[in-house]
Amino acid sequence: MDIKQLHYFKEIVEQESISKAAHILHIAQPPLSQQLKRLEMELGTTLIHRYRQKWELTETGHILYQYAKKLLLSMDDIVRQIEEIEKGSAGTLRIGVSSACLNLLVDYVSIYRKQFPDVKISIEKGNSEELLKKLDHKEIEVALLLRMENSAHCDVLALKEQEYVVVSPRSWGDVFSSEHVTFQDLAKYPFIMLAAMEGHSYYENVLKAFQEVQATPNIVMESKDLTTVIAMVSKGLGFSIIPRVAYAVPMDQLKIYELQQFDFRVEPVMIKTKGERVSKAASQFWELVDSVHNDVSHDS
Repeated sequence: MDIKQLHYFKEIVEQESISKAAHILHIAQPPLSQQLKRLEMELGTTLIHRYRQKWELTETGHILYQYAKKLLLSMDDIVRQIEEIEKGSAGTLRIGVSSACLNLLVDYVSIYRKQFPDVKISIEKGNSEELLKKLDHKEIEVALLLRMENSAHCDVLALKEQEYVVVSPRSWGDVFSSEHVTFQDLAKYPFIMLAAMEGHSYYENVLKAFQEVQATPNIVMESKDLTTVIAMVSKGLGFSIIPRVAYAVPMDQLKIYELQQFDFRVEPVMIKTKGERVSKAASQFWELVDSVHNDVSHDS
């Protein structure tokens, strides 16, 4: 028993006539009658009682008809969903994002949703190391994070470079006399450090900047998660240095200062595994981000 046989049988039942079904199916009546007989022989039952002037569906025929109707509807639905996925109008977009780029992602997703409202979006949050593993394991298709030194095996879409800024608890008031803070200034207060991560040189660059001015940071806490660092600063536990892109949303409990003596920049990027085919939805998201980035670059 195959899909074609079920399709033929369903049409015969609904037309209550082999000749009418044959006309609709664009096949000759004898081959269609043979298909019905073959199906009955395969199942070992009579599906339709056929008399000269009478046509009657048997109990087993009724059961098979209900099954065929449901299965063929499901097949139609599968075909429709595949077509929608290939067109990018449905399916699931699986994105990974680091905490530093979360606010960027919100902007891109809001634009994407307006164009493709039927696409389900699944977002995995993690640090860069975790996101690379998720890409390798095909748990996500694209990831938005800060550029890493060990991403040669990835296709990379570079976005606008960002400088670092100092964030302090708003509850501490105006601790610094100037809006431009030095590393000597920072050494006087508790410091919350973004922890060292593979592929990023931030940690080493911050320590080097302190050493160059002969200052020692008072590191009271470390975390690889930027949102954790920001939360700790907002609670008045210390200062930190974060990428400017990370505070695109309002942070009522923080004050922002420009940082002197630190030329280090970070570059948000979107990546996907090189040579790996991604879904239509992921491909269109990549193209959208590229288009938005180019429009912003031309305006600035």
